[in-house]
Amino acid sequence: MTAIERPVRAPESPGARYWHRSLHDYADLIGQGPGGREGGAEEPERFTRFGGLPRYPLPAPPGTLGPLARCFGPPGAGHATTVSAPTAAFHSALLHYTCGVLRTELGPTARWPYHRAVPSARCFAPVETYLWTPGHEELPAGVYAYDPAHHTLVLLRAGDFRALLGAALGADLGDAVGVLLLSTVFWRTAFRYGAYAYRLCAQETGLVAGNALMVAGALGVRGHLHHQFLDGVLERLTGASRPDESIAAVLPLYGSDVDRPILRSTARHTEAELCAGIGEVGRPASAATGIRALADLVEVDSAARLTDTASFARLAPSVSPPSAVVAPAGELGHCLRQRTSGAPAFHPKRRPVPLETILRAVRPAFAPFVSDAVPHGTAPPVTAHVWAVDVTGAEGGVHEMTVRGLRYVEPARAADLGLEAANINYRTVNAVVFLSVPARDGQVAFDDRGFRVLHHEAGAVAQRVCVLSAVSGLAARIHNGYPAGRLARALRLPPGHEPVFQIALGTPGADERYLMPLPTPWKAVPAA
Repeated sequence: MTAIERPVRAPESPGARYWHRSLHDYADLIGQGPGGREGGAEEPERFTRFGGLPRYPLPAPPGTLGPLARCFGPPGAGHATTVSAPTAAFHSALLHYTCGVLRTELGPTARWPYHRAVPSARCFAPVETYLWTPGHEELPAGVYAYDPAHHTLVLLRAGDFRALLGAALGADLGDAVGVLLLSTVFWRTAFRYGAYAYRLCAQETGLVAGNALMVAGALGVRGHLHHQFLDGVLERLTGASRPDESIAAVLPLYGSDVDRPILRSTARHTEAELCAGIGEVGRPASAATGIRALADLVEVDSAARLTDTASFARLAPSVSPPSAVVAPAGELGHCLRQRTSGAPAFHPKRRPVPLETILRAVRPAFAPFVSDAVPHGTAPPVTAHVWAVDVTGAEGGVHEMTVRGLRYVEPARAADLGLEAANINYRTVNAVVFLSVPARDGQVAFDDRGFRVLHHEAGAVAQRVCVLSAVSGLAARIHNGYPAGRLARALRLPPGHEPVFQIALGTPGADERYLMPLPTPWKAVPAA
């Protein structure tokens, strides 16, 4: 066959290309970026300004949220209260512990001043949180932005937008007590990491979404995670301006303790139809950024957009939830304040931990949560492997997490797995957890939206692992520096599966920084 006769190969879609580049060629993605450094003049602000829009300060958040077990158990498992209507106290607790600032960093090497309840690459915190609420005596119904710097709600639009939100999500929100909308402000991360920031932002959106589900559960509320919605409608509703900011995930909240599935609407809606009746939001213009120069990021984000609810899809169930999971112990508010990623150079103390400690941190993380990505009642489409380094009761090497516990795969050293990160001491960690997803199936089911859907699902599991690790006094460091192909072979992943999270677990060692917790209850600083 001559070159002219050779069949033409269909070009890869933007999402398929990004899957490969972000996991197998990520150094090139980063190298093509602007390479900014935090602390310099080029670093963007870490909090959004909303100008003179109306503000509603929230009361001090509570010091406790409730038992951690509430967030993982079946309906009715330990729920002391439910929320029939939102209150200012409910909004304060929900927003502060979901995405508020919990600690500030002090010390001679302090570079990352604001620490939240979820891990964030260099604490850039690119995820913004919006809230639709039916309102209460102190707060008009409407769409708000949460300002974590001042623990304040900023009114964007007054009114009841329940029907519009339901149409954009293709779901019945009739009994929702509120809706959280998570967006990503890409340049906060991309000014340093270039187009690779799309992956980091997708991971962090999943971490925040998973955290919101836990916090809501502790407050007696059930959240549903929606990855699929009409992007343009929600961006217009909140005033998010693409390509700088993109709505990434939506979580309706239900006060009833009934474990009901997502109620899909039979009506078809389009972006053009719903946007026609939405006016502009009077938000101040954002500062100019260099995001438009990052073609890979803008391309994959644009390709992931949905304009018609008829295109919503779902994965077939492929992962079974672990059986006989013991409900995790601990108080969620305390665990979130104790959660840590360790020092910038992660050098844990040498301290063996029993196998049961690792199992308590990983197995409950796969308890099902309601998501529009998988059938109701099934576990998230994520698999876990544990590399045991210093775990009493477990043979050193790689294990697969199964419904019966750990299944030994093979012996392994850091070099065998390609783990050579300069800022993690793999000789003193206790274990490393790897989370993997069915990338090929996700691309088939969700097209170019599949990348962020599966990173969100894995991120929700990863946040659970990080919080559950804190119960046992372990730090959990998420780090992406690994050769994905080599690692996938070592883990013996099926074809089409990709490792998307590496979480190193260990006892925190010495740290030259001081992470000062914000007192709870605390008094919010008045907005300037």
